[in-house]
Amino acid sequence: MWACVQRRAPAPGIAVPGLYTQPTVQTMLIAVRARRVIPLAGEGPSRDPRDLFSPPRVLDDHVVVIRGVFLDGAARVLPLVLAGLRGGVIEAVEPMDAFRRRAGVPLADLGDVTLIPGVVNCHTHLELSHLAGRTVLGGGFVPWVKSLLSLTGAGAGAETPPEARASALADAARQLAACHTAHVGDITAVAPAAVRRALQAASIGCSHFAEVFGYRFATPGGEPAAPADTAALWPQAMAELLADDVMVDVEGDAEGGAKGGPGAPFPVHPDAALAGHALYSTHPVALAAARRWCERNHRVFSMHLAEHPDEVEFLTTGRGALADLLAVRVLPPGFAAPGMRPVPYAAELGLLDEGTLAVHCVQLDAADIRLLAESGAHVCLCPRSNAAIDVGAAPARALAEAGAPLCLGTDSLASNHDLDLWNEARALRNLPAGHDLPPAALLRLLTARGASALGRGDIGVIAPGRRARLALLPQDFSEALGTTP
Repeated sequence: MWACVQRRAPAPGIAVPGLYTQPTVQTMLIAVRARRVIPLAGEGPSRDPRDLFSPPRVLDDHVVVIRGVFLDGAARVLPLVLAGLRGGVIEAVEPMDAFRRRAGVPLADLGDVTLIPGVVNCHTHLELSHLAGRTVLGGGFVPWVKSLLSLTGAGAGAETPPEARASALADAARQLAACHTAHVGDITAVAPAAVRRALQAASIGCSHFAEVFGYRFATPGGEPAAPADTAALWPQAMAELLADDVMVDVEGDAEGGAKGGPGAPFPVHPDAALAGHALYSTHPVALAAARRWCERNHRVFSMHLAEHPDEVEFLTTGRGALADLLAVRVLPPGFAAPGMRPVPYAAELGLLDEGTLAVHCVQLDAADIRLLAESGAHVCLCPRSNAAIDVGAAPARALAEAGAPLCLGTDSLASNHDLDLWNEARALRNLPAGHDLPPAALLRLLTARGASALGRGDIGVIAPGRRARLALLPQDFSEALGTTP
């Protein structure tokens, strides 16, 4: 696929396999040419559905010039790995005629393709990748979660061997790379460092969401702690992100170093944040405390919201199959349901604003849709996971038309068939007329809107100064957008 039309001998000190072996890291310019480029730059954060649905600007016969990284230790040249052409920073986006005036910059010609920003998968559970094909699907949320607990909870039998977990993570990372994923938002509690290593091997960035679960909390020393004590909310495994030294990232995801002020029992990785599991499974004071920590530390707060009918029944009445399950494992004595639907209850707790990523949002009425849109919270749609578990379908079109900021996620391999975000877009594209989303809107959800939802101002568009995390537009979307001759 690559047609290198210019070559240049590497400068002294640049590590090129077979030529130079000194352990150095240097940068140089390379360029990528495509018949069409959809940069999505300069559109702004508009919530007007007319902007979301409008045809994107297409640049004809353009070149993306990248200041790329040569890394000897990895024995590879990152910008020349198609897993997204993601290494380095974009120096310029210019017509081929203008590029011809540059001297000595190697050019990779991709041919008759459409280049777009790398896709952003805003909701995954990569720690569950080893459970692919092992859970009960199609019977609703409670049967699914019971099957999940039977595989992961106490008394679940023999643990999955570490090598099998590592292999499943590596396979998940390959799936993500195959669809040119630039970045993921991953829910974690057990093995964030292992997840990060697998993603780094595929040159994929990660925002780690440390999930807060339950109604009882303890200090690192084991003493009971109040749910407002954020130091007690952090899973100890999150310390591994620094202790394992995985923050030495070839693309500089963690270039700011350890951050996170008071309220954590250890230095917090700059790509890590607290997240709530759900309104029914987590103490409301803990959810509010986690949200405030994220706000103080300029992190996105993620939570599952209005995912299934059992959630609505439990929160409004305190009864149902979910109530029976939670009474055994989670709820404290004397628990009383709030008597509210999920979205207004989340709003009452102060959990919904522009810094919130509300995942699923399937069980919504018209008032819920208005409230979500007015709050500015980003809504992450996971249509295939919802269909596989059989919890309903999110009102994607109504949310978009109300002005709610939308993005996409695959959820986990325990509730989905693969991690290809384009398949989520196809599921929404193929909904009945009036409920579907057009390809132009889906392209933005996959890229720029996803980056915005995760607070990543460095990816999501093709523009100077942004990271060179790029992708190829699939043929069916190219045809639907009219970018195929």
